[in-house]
Amino acid sequence: MTKILLVDDEADIREMISDFLQLEGYQVVTAGNGLEALEFMKQEQPNAAIVDIEMPKMNGLEFARQVLAENPDFPIIIISAYVEKYSMDYITQIGIKNILRKPINLLELARHIKELTNHKE
Repeated sequence: MTKILLVDDEADIREMISDFLQLEGYQVVTAGNGLEALEFMKQEQPNAAIVDIEMPKMNGLEFARQVLAENPDFPIIIISAYVEKYSMDYITQIGIKNILRKPINLLELARHIKELTNHKE
């Protein structure tokens, strides 16, 4: 089963996206910040991550930078209502290719995840 790491500091968003992804056939592990997510990367070995940018302790871009430095092909989808606050050059230099704006269109998110993980229903 495809395992997704979902990282967002807003519990209601984590719950909504997690519930949806589980209905789509994914196993979901959640974290509330980037530091917690780094630990889950080691413990849970997910197939992909969905990561908010704006979070306490470690933001999503720093999390992505650290993960992609070790594994450049690891699929990460950035979700944020504040993407425009960050340089697109910086985001793409990190290695992020998938960015979705909040509020999230869950069907679009599912399409991105399916493409990135070759998930079979």
